[in-house]
Amino acid sequence: MLDSRLLWKQRFVRYGSERRRYLRYMLNDHLLFVLLIGLGAGAFAYQRWLQTLTSSFPYAMIEAVVLSMFLTYGSVRTFFREADLVFLLPAEAKLTPYLRRAFVFSWGMQASLLSLAVLALAPLHLEFSALSIWLLWIILLALKGWNMWIGWKEQSFATTGARSFGYGTRLLFNMVFLYFLLKNVSILFWGMLLLIMAALSFYFMQTTKRKGLNWEHLILQEEKAQLSFYRLANIFTDVPHLKERAKRRKWMDFVLSFVPYRQEQAFRYLYLRTFLRAGDYLGLYIRLTCISCLVLYIVPPIYGKIIAALFFLYATGFQLLRLQQHHRSNIFYKLYPLSDQLKKKTVLQLLFWLLLGQNIVFALFMLVFGYVVHGLLLLFIGLVFSYWLLFFYFNRRRRVNR
Repeated sequence: MLDSRLLWKQRFVRYGSERRRYLRYMLNDHLLFVLLIGLGAGAFAYQRWLQTLTSSFPYAMIEAVVLSMFLTYGSVRTFFREADLVFLLPAEAKLTPYLRRAFVFSWGMQASLLSLAVLALAPLHLEFSALSIWLLWIILLALKGWNMWIGWKEQSFATTGARSFGYGTRLLFNMVFLYFLLKNVSILFWGMLLLIMAALSFYFMQTTKRKGLNWEHLILQEEKAQLSFYRLANIFTDVPHLKERAKRRKWMDFVLSFVPYRQEQAFRYLYLRTFLRAGDYLGLYIRLTCISCLVLYIVPPIYGKIIAALFFLYATGFQLLRLQQHHRSNIFYKLYPLSDQLKKKTVLQLLFWLLLGQNIVFALFMLVFGYVVHGLLLLFIGLVFSYWLLFFYFNRRRRVNR
């Protein structure tokens, strides 16, 4: 006989032990130190930015958009697996205690992320809004629970279009709800919004009353959540569960033509192609570069911009360094008649050129906004920093950790 409470406990314990095992590598002292510096610099820049804002700043719209995304995004973690289609589907009626615990756990996790978003927006909120930050937080937690319940009901619909429409509708509703809340509108509007919430709740309750679980969708959703965590953990350590897929990216093939066709260039061709096609290396590189330019635009002090640029050069180099271990489980790769020292040197050279390209983008970005001298200074400092970071700092740390 199925005991759904015991089943939840077993899967929750397995989930927690796996997370703790990977978090030991992810939250090391080295990373925490860098994050502490980054958060300190970000908080300083954030405070300076707030001082430049005027009373006409559309804080309500910005706050509503940011918080509505945290309210709408997220789903119930069920820990379902592919085999559950065979073993748990016949006992679906007995899974109510299991699903209730899954809902409470998921709400707690997502409420924590929502609370961090409120904490980040608190200086902006206190600067402009008369609404108590504690009252806003309580309303958001309740609204998060309602969104999760509606989202859970939406999973019963078979088509992706219906679920996407429901997601978009809730996102728009959350934006309007929060905007009216922050602008302190008339009670009439609140009555209309509460009526819409009640109508949506009644509609989903009646529509899904006789529908069972959408097992295929829930299992796929769980696999995507697991894959996201594995990709993050894979930045710091080897994740055997991770199955990456190569993307063709034919439009980037011209880059490979710059590599000479010679035996000693085999590693250069391999790792350049890996960077362009495998995993998420290229996407990570582009995202970090774009985020860096945004931070460089926001940070007011001119030397603060240089420090922020060096921080992002470090972050990019640190996260792309795992490229060196990408093919370690490939037996054919070990048949190359080339030395391991050449492989290591080739990867570091590739990363150096990538950091150099990113540093040139930073320097040009500063030149566009009129910081000519500081842009040229960043170009020189970034060049020296990238060389020291890869060929001395990371190189020495890898020898120590062996």
